[in-house]
Amino acid sequence: MINIFVTYRCNLACSYCFARELHAEYPEDLTEANFDRLLDWMERAQLPAAAFIGGEPTLHPLLAYMIERTAEAGISPVLFTNGLFPTELADRLAPVVSNFVVNCNEPSMYTEKQAALLDANLSRIAASGARLTFSKNFSSRYCEYDYLLEACAKYGVQSVRYDISRPSISAGNDHFTNDDTRRIISHIVRFVKACEERGVRTGLDCSVRLCDLRVEDRNYLERVSMKFSGVCHPSIDVHPDLSASYCLPMRDISVPDVTAFPNQDAVMWHFAERVRPIRKANVSTDCLECRDFMRRCQGGCMALRRAADLACCEPDSGDGAKEA
Repeated sequence: MINIFVTYRCNLACSYCFARELHAEYPEDLTEANFDRLLDWMERAQLPAAAFIGGEPTLHPLLAYMIERTAEAGISPVLFTNGLFPTELADRLAPVVSNFVVNCNEPSMYTEKQAALLDANLSRIAASGARLTFSKNFSSRYCEYDYLLEACAKYGVQSVRYDISRPSISAGNDHFTNDDTRRIISHIVRFVKACEERGVRTGLDCSVRLCDLRVEDRNYLERVSMKFSGVCHPSIDVHPDLSASYCLPMRDISVPDVTAFPNQDAVMWHFAERVRPIRKANVSTDCLECRDFMRRCQGGCMALRRAADLACCEPDSGDGAKEA
């Protein structure tokens, strides 16, 4: 599955977002002509699924049209959204979207009006019988999850994808550092256990450094998770001009035109080769001596390692991550 960033505009301003700063680089939305070219490539490449993402993708005036055409082409459309869109859009999209992945923030992050709109849309999606998944970003400012467990029960959500906040390419957002991960992973293990107790499946969006977990916690997450890994793989993030990057935090690892490649596997192979030296850069001696290194673990998120390099070259701001 590829991620199609149809717009970088958004109606929220989450402090942990690593996509927000790209609006300056891509001020224009995906055009219909570029979508036509991309859809033709996706059909030829025989992609099984494509994710529509942003920014907030529902701000794109042609989103419903693009999703409907994608479904008609036999490609399953997945919609990543904050859920703050006109309620009639939920009714139009429910029959064609294969999975609504709704980023569910802590209640304090919404105005009263936004909270009411989110509830209305989640209720409509749930009532339609469409698949509904929650997404949770753990950041230094926002680590609570009881509200999410309550929302899963209220709307019948049975799966949650989660991640720790990753740095933007400038590392200017609210993100965890490698030094924070051991603490936050312990918190996440408690979150996963709470989900499992309620019959809610979970999956890690990216990757973590395996040695940051206790052995029993690692074994537990590997056993119960839909996805859990110490190695990250290219996500293939396609921008409105049809350039594509390894992932947004690794925006500089990119190609000018994704449609120049024969298929998705060719793009992934290209990116994998490009990041090979980066995977081995700036890791500890312990990593190099570990039997899991470059097999089951790559020594931590590459974007986090790069952010740590940037931080060591700057004066200490004195801002530490809060305890979870």
